[in-house]
Amino acid sequence: MNIRKLKFYHFRNYDKASFSFDENTIHVLQGKNAQGKTNIVEGIYFLSLLRSFRTNKLAHLVKHGETSFVIEADVESKGRIEELKVAVSDSKKQLFRFNDPVAKYSSFVGMVNAILFCPDDMTLFSDAPAARRKFIDMELIKLSKSYTATLSHYQKLLKERNQALKQPYVDRSLLDVYTRQMIQDQKIIISQRHRFLDELMEKVRTLYPFFSDGQERMEARYETFVSIEEDDLQQAMRACYEKTLERDLQYKNTQIGVHKDDFVFLLDGVPLVEAASQGQKRSVLLALKLGLAQIVYEKGGQYPILLLDDVFSELDESRRRKLIAMLPETMQIFITSAEPIPKSWFERPVKFYEIENGKIKEDLHE
Repeated sequence: MNIRKLKFYHFRNYDKASFSFDENTIHVLQGKNAQGKTNIVEGIYFLSLLRSFRTNKLAHLVKHGETSFVIEADVESKGRIEELKVAVSDSKKQLFRFNDPVAKYSSFVGMVNAILFCPDDMTLFSDAPAARRKFIDMELIKLSKSYTATLSHYQKLLKERNQALKQPYVDRSLLDVYTRQMIQDQKIIISQRHRFLDELMEKVRTLYPFFSDGQERMEARYETFVSIEEDDLQQAMRACYEKTLERDLQYKNTQIGVHKDDFVFLLDGVPLVEAASQGQKRSVLLALKLGLAQIVYEKGGQYPILLLDDVFSELDESRRRKLIAMLPETMQIFITSAEPIPKSWFERPVKFYEIENGKIKEDLHE
């Protein structure tokens, strides 16, 4: 998958900007801080998931003095060109494919499959469980339409069940209807999360040693409200809901379910947040991101676009070279850096760009 052309209108510090990028090429975006390097990466990420990785407020993405922004892209996927467009005005998103409106977000998300590494990812292991659920869910949403539909349906049922619990008179038979349907959804969600985590950690265990001098073993534990090893998962979930019904009624909220799942990453059996140094955490994150890219390739037959924002800032030269050497040759990659990167580090096609005050200029790097 490759971004061939990218256009911004009133996005961040870009008024009107047009970019052309080569397929299966590393694009190094260099420049001082606050010049617009990360904004290019953010724009590609926004096309992928219809959200920013830097802010939850769409208004923050609009250029100062403007009221809306547009991102357009020509995306090559398996030999076909997709023309995509997102227009945002008054915090509302309008989606287009070949200039025809796209009604559902789920029909648009994943058409650009981009995997991001950014400095804020370092908090993944110490953040609340919601951050790790989001990390797993965002990747599964891009990979599986059935997962997307099931998770959306579960969230709708959960909202309706919580509303029913807040009524002055609680209709227990209605609660039971919601519970039964939620259990059916959760069987699918738990199964897909469990399988995906196993696949991901298999990749991580292979990749992690390239970034670490130690011999630590990487693992991950999926924590949900029911034992995954149960012979009859549906009956086990049913028993859990019956056991917590009185608490649900007391707190007027659904106390258990996959909306409270967690994924605990372990280093030699100890939670990573307790045992790992900053360098080890960064190494694990890089292994996670490259592992994700490999899973996408195996399932879809093409690599995603890899976005590496400020990835080199805390890596020594040896690890920087190792990372570059491990990047698949048939993957389009964007790397931002505030420091110049030597061309000699690369043994594959690479283009360098200087970004200054929202302007981009190709650096021939001779």
